[in-house]
This record gives sequence, structure tokens and C-alpha cells, in this order.
Amino acid sequence: MSACTPEAKPKPQLKLRAKEKIETTLPYVTINKNDSKEMKSLKKALSEYTQATINNDIDKLVGFIYPKKFKIISKKKLLQTLREAHNRGKIPSVKNIKHLNIKPIESYNKGIYSIITSSITTILNSPKVEDEAFEDYMLDMLQHKFASRGTVTLDKKKHQFNIQHKNKTLAINEHNSWKFIGLRKVKQYIENGIFPKDLIRKIQ
Repeated sequence: MSACTPEAKPKPQLKLRAKEKIETTLPYVTINKNDSKEMKSLKKALSEYTQATINNDIDKLVGFIYPKKFKIISKKKLLQTLREAHNRGKIPSVKNIKHLNIKPIESYNKGIYSIITSSITTILNSPKVEDEAFEDYMLDMLQHKFASRGTVTLDKKKHQFNIQHKNKTLAINEHNSWKFIGLRKVKQYIENGIFPKDLIRKIQ
């Protein structure tokens, strides 16, 4: 090669290899070729669960709930409550969900589980649009509630609270089917004895 001949630029092999690892891109998740069979099934279920949450698909959403929760409130009663709240416009609107981390799947004596960390944007309509003092009070209350895991702002023109926060979800597979429940709820329900003791020891 002569001195005046430009050298060939190296091919972006690392980028190509990175792309080759992607097997499937689903809404809100990416399945990689090196994912285990269990992780692939978790991501597929998580994609459907997330879409049901965004779309307020109550029937599908409840179908993904860890069934032992129904020992506290029956599935029929929960569906009725959620439908009534939805019809009254009382259910917050989840605008965006980004899954930041899915922990490696681990086992316990009744199945397998993972913990998912997500970033969520939720819109909550003000219940009293004509009461500015109440909206200010509600803003303070929500900011206090989410102080450790997010931010809350109030759009006074639209009378909407914009909540951006991080959330952890427990994914459980006991009968070849992934179910989900918020980790904060898990800690509340532990005293009710609806979660296997071996799983409680692992997530605490």
C-alpha cells in the first residue's frame, strides 16, 4: 500500500455483534438471543401486561395479577371496583412505562421470580377543578407520597397532576404462567400470609 493510499476504515464489528444479539423487539421490551427460555417468556408476558396497563384493559390486567391476592379481595369484586372507577374517570392514566432493569430469574420452593424496575409517567385528573386550594393541598400530598421515588407537578390549566416515578414489580411464575404484583403491595400483604415464606425470605 502506497503512502498516499487512504487506509480502509475498520468495520463497526462491535455494533453489528450487538445488533445480532437482538432476537425480537416487542412493545416495551427487547428479547435477546442469549436470554433463557424463562426470561423470554417473562419478557413476552411483561410486554402484554404493560400494554394492558397503558390501555386500561381491565380484564386483561386483572388476569395478570398474582392470584393469591384474590384471598384478600375476590377477582369478581376487584373487576367490579375497577370497572366502576374507570367509568367514573377515577383511574389514573398511565402515559408511559420504561422498564429500566429486569433482574435475573431466581427460584424458590414453589416456582421462579424476578424483580422489575420501571420508570412510569402517570396523569391524574383533579377531582375538584374549581377548588384551587384543594388542588394545592393534593399536590403537597402527592409530592410527599412520591418524595423518595419520583416527582409530581400540577398543570393548573388542564387540572392534571403529572407523576413521574420509579416502581418495582414482582414477577412470579408458579404454574407456567407469569403473574405480577407491585413490590410495595407485596410488603403490605406479607402479614396476610398469601405469599410463600421461602419467597418472602428472598425478597426482603
